[in-house]
Amino acid sequence: MRRTGTPVRRTLLAVSAILSGAGLPDGLAGQDPFITQQSELFTNVTVIDGRGGPPRPSSSVLVSGGRIRDIGARGSVAAPDGTIVVDLSGAYLVPGFIDAHTSPQTTRDLRALLAAGITGVRDGATSLAAFEERGRGSFGEDPVPTVYVGGPVLEAGSASHGVVLASEAAAVAEVARQASDGAGFVSVASSVPPSWLVGIARAARRGEVPLWADRRDGGWLLALRAGSAVASPLVSGDSELLPESERGSFEALADAGQVPARIAWLERVEPDGPDVDRAVTALLSNDSALLPLLASASAPLDCPAEATPCTPLSDDEWTALQAAWPKAEALVQTFHGHGVRLLVGSDAPRTTPLGEGFHRELQLLVEAGIPALDVLGMATRNGAIELGQLHERGTIEIGKRADFLVLEANPLADIRNARRISLVVIDGRAWALGPDDAWRRVRFN
Repeated sequence: MRRTGTPVRRTLLAVSAILSGAGLPDGLAGQDPFITQQSELFTNVTVIDGRGGPPRPSSSVLVSGGRIRDIGARGSVAAPDGTIVVDLSGAYLVPGFIDAHTSPQTTRDLRALLAAGITGVRDGATSLAAFEERGRGSFGEDPVPTVYVGGPVLEAGSASHGVVLASEAAAVAEVARQASDGAGFVSVASSVPPSWLVGIARAARRGEVPLWADRRDGGWLLALRAGSAVASPLVSGDSELLPESERGSFEALADAGQVPARIAWLERVEPDGPDVDRAVTALLSNDSALLPLLASASAPLDCPAEATPCTPLSDDEWTALQAAWPKAEALVQTFHGHGVRLLVGSDAPRTTPLGEGFHRELQLLVEAGIPALDVLGMATRNGAIELGQLHERGTIEIGKRADFLVLEANPLADIRNARRISLVVIDGRAWALGPDDAWRRVRFN
C-alpha cells in the first residue's frame, strides 16, 4: 500500500497549521488571515526542484495565495498585473527540508530547526496531545516548521516518553487504538522486544496505518519482513544482518556492554554480503524507506547539551568508530545503489543538536558517495512521500505550497552551501533571520 495515496489522517495534520493558522488544508485556505493574493515573481534564480532532474538556471517562480502558480524560464512566465518581481541573481531555490526524525519540545526548538531550512518535521517521539501540552500552542505570526505527529511511541520496560506496554497483546491493542483514533503513523522503539514486531506490524496493516520502526538493538530486518513502512537506523545492531559466524561474538560483546554495540556491529558487518542483501530485498519488496541516521551513529566525543539520554564515546571508542566508519559508508552506498528510498533525519535533540544534526546528516551522506542532487531529493521529496504529503510539499511544482529556501550558493557544488540560507518562504511568505536571531517578515516592493 503506497502511503502517498492514503488520505491524510486526523493526527497527521500539520500541528503548526492547527495552532498557528499556517498550511491549512485547501478547503480552509480562504480562512487563513496570512494568505493573500499578492503575486510575487522570484526570477533569475537556479531552481533545484527536488525531483532529481538537473538544476534549471535563469528560472522564474510565480507565487500567489501561498501556492506556486507557475514555473518557467526567465521571461516566459506570465505574471498578473501588480506582481512584485524579486530578482534573485546568483541564488538557488530549493524545496524546504524535511527532518524525518526529530523531537522538538519548545518554540525555541522549532525556530532552531527553521533556521536550518527545515520547514517540515516528523516528530517521532510524541502524540498530538503531548505536543499541545508542551506549551507550543501560540506562535503569533512567527514562522515555524510544519510538524507531523503520530500516536504515542510504543515502548517496553522503563521509558521516558510514549506508552509503556507489558506484552505483545497490549502492543497490538495499542496499535488498533491509535489506528482507530486516526494516527498518521505508529512508531515502535528499540525497547520493544523483537518477538512482538510481527504482531505489531500485522495490527498496523489491519489498521491501514504506516509503521515506523526505530530498531537500534535488533529486530530491524524482522520489522521490515513484517511490513514496516520505514526502518531505522542504518547502523542497526541487528545481528541478522551479520554473517552467521559473527553473530555470537557480536551478541556477547553487546550483552557485556564492553564496546558500544554500533561499533561492534560495524566491525563485523559485510556491506556487500548476502545478509545485507536480504535487507535490501525486504525494503524493495515492501516499498519501504530507510532512515540512515548516520549523524546519530557517528556521534562524537561530546553529546549535545540538551541530549538525554546520551553517553559520549571514550577516546578509544571514538578511534574504533572512525576505523569502522567506512563500513557505514559502504552500507549506505549499497542501499542507495539498489534503489532503496532513503530519508534524512537528525535524531535531534537526542544525539545531535537541533538543525545542525540535519546538515551533518546531509554532509555524511555526500561523503559516503551519494551525489548531492540525490541527497537533496532525500531531504525533500522522499520525506514528503513517507509523510503522505507529496501532493503538498517536497518539490517545486505548480500547485504545491510555496515552501522553499533561497540559498546564497550552489548546494550541488558543496552540500555545506545548503546552510547558506538567505530566505525561508513558508506559504508564500518570505522570512529572514536577523543577526539577533529574530525572524523578520520580508516584504518586497
